[in-house]
Amino acid sequence: MLNPPGFLPYPTLGIRMSTSQDPLPQARSTLPYDPRADYQPRVGMLGSIGRSVLRWFGETFELFATLGNAVASVATPGAAARRTAHGVLLTQILFTGVHALLLVSVIGMLIGATIVIQTSLMVPGADGELLGKIIVAVVLRELAPLVTAIIVAGRSGTAIATELGNMKVNYEVLALSSLGIDLPRFIVLPRIVASVVSVVVLMVYFSVVAVLTAALLGQVLLGPSPVELRAGISRALMPHDLVLFVSKGVGLGTILGWFACHYGLLVKSSPTEVPRQASAAVVKTLLGCVAYDTALTVVFYWLAGPPLR
Repeated sequence: MLNPPGFLPYPTLGIRMSTSQDPLPQARSTLPYDPRADYQPRVGMLGSIGRSVLRWFGETFELFATLGNAVASVATPGAAARRTAHGVLLTQILFTGVHALLLVSVIGMLIGATIVIQTSLMVPGADGELLGKIIVAVVLRELAPLVTAIIVAGRSGTAIATELGNMKVNYEVLALSSLGIDLPRFIVLPRIVASVVSVVVLMVYFSVVAVLTAALLGQVLLGPSPVELRAGISRALMPHDLVLFVSKGVGLGTILGWFACHYGLLVKSSPTEVPRQASAAVVKTLLGCVAYDTALTVVFYWLAGPPLR
């Protein structure tokens, strides 16, 4: 079989060689680095600002496109695809949620003990009502969602981004795509759903561990019995707290899985890109989680009033 014009018989390299009619060698777009692809002519300050703005808009569009394609893939037909996606989902929940229980337990106990110790130092002899308000305002509304998100981002977000990056480097993503497999449904959506489920469940678990630790240690340092503390927590809770808790859990879990998948799939073909994109995934995830948590807290207290009256 004759080779196409401009190509030499090097199928294992996959590189287009130059000929007399092709003055510059052209490397495959999947190679780790092509200097001509990254070259941009020099421009002035105004051009640099415009280029940065356009790049930011492009990156933001790609980021939301990742989430949009994953959500749209829910309606993709195919019973076999659903069974396969469910298997990936259960595996991700096992890794993201179940395997993180020990770490969440330890941090929850330390957080609960720290709150009681700080309360005993600042307000000696605090009763159960005050301690209950502090636990609700600090643990249930703030630390449980945010600390859980930080734990999952540092532990599982890095792993997801690294896994998908290695799949891109090893051409596994390309192989799945060439077989006609819906990548958003098989790769992105199960990881986002697993992150949401794991974060919500771990938030509940973290809250239980922290509150129980605070109740036991508070009885020793401050004096209120568990019954008084439970009554204080019940009076401090509001119907809006359930909405806030669920909204933070679902939103933070979505951000975790979404950002980790997006930045992991940004890897092209160089192994050196994997740790860089994994680091970017964790940094951007933490920024997004803190911004989202702060926004919901501001809206909540704007509607519900100050935490301590």
